[in-house]
Amino acid sequence: MKIKIVLFINLIVNSFCYTQNIIKTVPLFRHWNCIGFKNNIDDNKPYQFKVGDIPLVAWKSSNNTYLTTLNICKHFGSTLHEGKIEDGCLKCPYHGYKHSINDKCGVIIEKDNKLWWSYNPIDKTPQTIPYIGDDFVSDYIEIEMNEELPSCMYNSMDINHAEYIHSGILGFGSDIPIKNYEYFKKNNVISTSFVHYSKNNIKLINKQNLVNVDTYTSNYHEYIYPSTSCSVVCHGKDKKIVIGVSMTPVDTFKTKWFVTVSSNYMKDVISKNILTLATKMILNQDKEQFDRQSKNTILRNNYILKKELNYEDHIKYMRSLFETYDYPKLQEFIDYHIANPE
Repeated sequence: MKIKIVLFINLIVNSFCYTQNIIKTVPLFRHWNCIGFKNNIDDNKPYQFKVGDIPLVAWKSSNNTYLTTLNICKHFGSTLHEGKIEDGCLKCPYHGYKHSINDKCGVIIEKDNKLWWSYNPIDKTPQTIPYIGDDFVSDYIEIEMNEELPSCMYNSMDINHAEYIHSGILGFGSDIPIKNYEYFKKNNVISTSFVHYSKNNIKLINKQNLVNVDTYTSNYHEYIYPSTSCSVVCHGKDKKIVIGVSMTPVDTFKTKWFVTVSSNYMKDVISKNILTLATKMILNQDKEQFDRQSKNTILRNNYILKKELNYEDHIKYMRSLFETYDYPKLQEFIDYHIANPE
């Protein structure tokens, strides 16, 4: 109960930290979008990325900050990701035109070992992964899923698919029903709590003793509109695992997941590697299911979520948040960019 109270308080705090008013009508490019883990980006060369259909390129400037512009030279139209960084500018490989702060498009900041991009951002800082303290050790995973952003987010908060997608010898999914399901909502934040049966393989991974009684974990899932989710798994009073995901669409049916895997007890090298390996396995199982999902937009628009299962009240509210969501299209961004210069 103490854990639940603390997490619910954090839910209320987060809902005020990340946009006190409902902001469903704001385009995604005005939110902070994760574009990569800092440790995976080479600062000595340009870094190309996309937010929806918006092609962008970033580079490290001479004052140790990042600049970004559309991935096209306004001179003769070359892409810029194969250019060179020179004197803090990005030099076009075609004629050598140097792109500087005067050519910037959007803002890049660093937070939580990630780089984030936004154009005319509505929040000062990105949505961060909550519930990770100084006593946690983290690892980082990047994976691309063949599915749209809203459906990826539904998946990250869905309870029911674990029994089928994440079952097996190494999986955590169980046919034993969850207990004590509750959900909470506050503006652009929604969360759910429940207790989940812990199989013997999970007990071993989490350094618990195998006993002849059922063991349950306390679970808390949180979603922050539009593109952040986290799962907190509590083994007993003090052992916690936090899986945080920041998602960015890069095509209509492609979404990059930037996953932070943290624990305050699986901190030695072997335990950390086991936890990361288990997380990668779970992510690949989700990836296989996303590959099976119908990509027929007519069928999807007419039939997805027309049927309901237990423990899906929070999914219905998530869907209401996405009612006005639009995948970022290039022409719409250019029109906004021209009308709202930086």
